[in-house]
Amino acid sequence: MLGEKLLIKLWETLVKDGVGSLASPWQIKREGKAHAEVRRDEMLMLAQAEVEVKNIKQGRKQLLPDGKLIEANQVTSENGEVDYLGRLEPTLNLDGFTSKIESQKKSNEIQQEININKTICLAEEEILRSKQEPLEKEVDSDWLHRWRENAKNTSNDELRQLWARTLAGEVKSPGTYSLRTLEFIKNLSQEEATAISKLGQFVIGRSIFKVPTLEKEGINFSFLLQMDDLGIVNGVQGGQVSGLELSIPSREQNKYSNELINRNRILLVEADDANKKLSLGCYQISKIGAEVLSLGDFSASEIYMRELGEQIKRKGFEVKIALWVQTHADYGQYFNAEEI
Repeated sequence: MLGEKLLIKLWETLVKDGVGSLASPWQIKREGKAHAEVRRDEMLMLAQAEVEVKNIKQGRKQLLPDGKLIEANQVTSENGEVDYLGRLEPTLNLDGFTSKIESQKKSNEIQQEININKTICLAEEEILRSKQEPLEKEVDSDWLHRWRENAKNTSNDELRQLWARTLAGEVKSPGTYSLRTLEFIKNLSQEEATAISKLGQFVIGRSIFKVPTLEKEGINFSFLLQMDDLGIVNGVQGGQVSGLELSIPSREQNKYSNELINRNRILLVEADDANKKLSLGCYQISKIGAEVLSLGDFSASEIYMRELGEQIKRKGFEVKIALWVQTHADYGQYFNAEEI
């Protein structure tokens, strides 16, 4: 299966750079367990570890230098036995103070490893669903190091999912996400991520073509200005809120032929005259915007695609709409085409 090939590539990448979660595919195969079963057990262990980290931070438990976890009102004697502390007067104990700082530091480091492991598990799920062939090109080590530094400090579930999809996408097609995009995601709030996701179902390449349904979906001047402020959309602050006019030439010489792909949908556009011009009003998406929006987990808007197809048809073109599956970084397959 393609997903399994990509999963092996993911683990070869992570092992090479010293990043990984609790069980690799080779361990799964050796133990004879299903991948889902092993990952479920791993997530349960991580959840328990997260509870213990919270106990340490809140002072209910203490992490000893040897890695043992004890209740906060316990102390180990020289012979290794546990003694219980009675009520003490408030005094500054430098040894105890230092011990508490070290304990907090270790708990933070444990939490970071939990974050990374959870994110890798999510990336595996993304990869196993993929129908794309793995490329031979390897993920850049500097990129992976930057990804790890960012992912380890993310505890929010929805933002963690973005980091998982970033890793999965980079493994599938190295070079897809720039270091600038990683920095952008690092500084993204949950509210901003939710707002940006509104655009995803309308993006074709680096354009959002103007059709009536955009206004109905809240893609108006105020929203576009917000996206311009974030660097997702270009030109709104410069007075181009009305959009640009994009000319789309033919890909063939003997007739007009081109495709407009949006997630799981494709518009097939044809005409007898290869010199026929297709011009459409659109809003332009920035390079970072296109990379960030590609991380969203949603399908194309059916209404949007059909409205766009009808608009193109009125310009004298034959238009079909079909299902689309990406099978490679540069190409894919369409199914069940129907005329608009």
